[in-house]
Amino acid sequence: KAIKAKELPKLDDEFAQEVSEFDTLADYKADIKKNLTEKKKEAAKSERERLAVAAAVENATMEIPEQMVDAQTRQMTQEFAQRLSSQGLSIDQYMQFTGLTPQKMIEELKPQALKRIQSRLVLEAVVAAENIETTEEELDKEIENMASMYQMEVDKLKEVIGEEEKKQIGLDLAVQKAVEIVTEAAVEK
Repeated sequence: KAIKAKELPKLDDEFAQEVSEFDTLADYKADIKKNLTEKKKEAAKSERERLAVAAAVENATMEIPEQMVDAQTRQMTQEFAQRLSSQGLSIDQYMQFTGLTPQKMIEELKPQALKRIQSRLVLEAVVAAENIETTEEELDKEIENMASMYQMEVDKLKEVIGEEEKKQIGLDLAVQKAVEIVTEAAVEK
């Protein structure tokens, strides 16, 4: 039998130096506050964008072929399997744990796949209607960001990326600009 008590560290400059790169507790607290504020702003921005794009999709009329939805569903399944794999779990193990079958998983992903296709088509239509283009500088900056993310040299990544991939990256950047246009238009109303 024992009596135990938690001893919490004293919140002072010494604590801040031990747990961070800051010299003072005040600087450490300011950095935490700044990070939390940025995360909240980013989350709010993402939600505004999601709602604006959803409203644009709702107002659009389009027919999506079933094959397109099936292809998007397969891609989403592969992306999910890759995320699981990076966490050390196979898709088969996941299905055993959750009791899902491949067919049930596909059925659950279909509505998301349809929304993803609809959103992309609407945004690509905005890109075309607004003549949105990606500059070489923006493309280079995105490739630099990708190189940093993959821990590669920029020149080596540029060698690996073909012209089709560059076009796709450019279109993705243009689509992001379209998201901003749709969001601004939605906020004005």
